[in-house]
Amino acid sequence: VFLLNGIFMSTKSWYPESSVLSKKYRVILHDFRGQWQSKKPEGKYTFGMHADDLYQLVKKLKLEKIHLIGTSYGGEVAMTFAIKYRDLLKSLLIITSVSEIDLHLKLIAERWKNAVRTKNVEIFINEWLGDTYSENFLKSNLDAIYPRLIEAFKVFDFNAGEKLIDCFLELYKNPLTPYLNKINIPTAVIASELDTLKPPKYSRIIHNEIKNSEFHIIQNSGHAVVIEKPEEINTILLGFLEKAKMKRI
Repeated sequence: VFLLNGIFMSTKSWYPESSVLSKKYRVILHDFRGQWQSKKPEGKYTFGMHADDLYQLVKKLKLEKIHLIGTSYGGEVAMTFAIKYRDLLKSLLIITSVSEIDLHLKLIAERWKNAVRTKNVEIFINEWLGDTYSENFLKSNLDAIYPRLIEAFKVFDFNAGEKLIDCFLELYKNPLTPYLNKINIPTAVIASELDTLKPPKYSRIIHNEIKNSEFHIIQNSGHAVVIEKPEEINTILLGFLEKAKMKRI
């Protein structure tokens, strides 16, 4: 089982899921090029490059077929991988992701890009925090998570962060939606009820385009549902992976 990060996530953010999944599956986490512990090569990044990097990793580990789970940016990489390398997949699970971008989401991403260009940790975090978490989660957890975020992002590479945002913005002109009908493996799509960044309408587009996909919506959670509602996510993941195994793809 591969878990693919959101745009500014690190592999640690998956702990509530990876710690549960690893009891039944071999779990592999990695940072994309431009993220945290991975290299940050010169030049622009594309979802195709991220998918190719993942392909190289799968081959290096000598794995025949994998279950692929991605959230947000990681879901967009996962869909790209499924379009390019579907023969390597047993199943696909997409969490709060998009296959296209409307003008509203484009403007949010450009706002994030302006913040990343300041290279100021607090300005940057304050810009996306409210877009990412639900009101109730922030009310209960902000005092605990804010100092940790400030500390973690002291080593954030802002130049690479800008390139990751540029990669995401490519979906405005070049959406994945027209290619989703090529995906013919067991797929589940998870949306989050209170997600204002990538609201459920985007997950419905993905669900409608991928034949026989499952659709789930998590109540009372914002965009970062893997952090806000890990128990509910784990229930869906474990149930779905079990079903995908039974199909012996």
